[in-house]
Amino acid sequence: MSREIRYINTDKTAAVEELLHAKLDKLSEKYSWITNAAVFIKEEKRPEEKNHECEIKLSVPGPQIFASNNDTTISKAIHNVIGELSVQLERKKDKMQEKR
Repeated sequence: MSREIRYINTDKTAAVEELLHAKLDKLSEKYSWITNAAVFIKEEKRPEEKNHECEIKLSVPGPQIFASNNDTTISKAIHNVIGELSVQLERKKDKMQEKR
């Protein structure tokens, strides 16, 4: 799986990179038909507590899978997005197996 990670209004950090690669590696191992991941890490300059955002688009057979989450830290946002993607990927896997 190829990966594209973009940072918007925030700095690139090794900890975030490692977390993303570890989480995406697990998804890639479980769902070998994922071809690409586009990740957007954003930090909004607003007084709200949940100003860190993570968006991930996965290229898979058929329509792309997308999830987004805002939280107080970027690691929480990443964790929540990966959880949402896992649910969507399980549904996609079940549909693919039904068609066989």
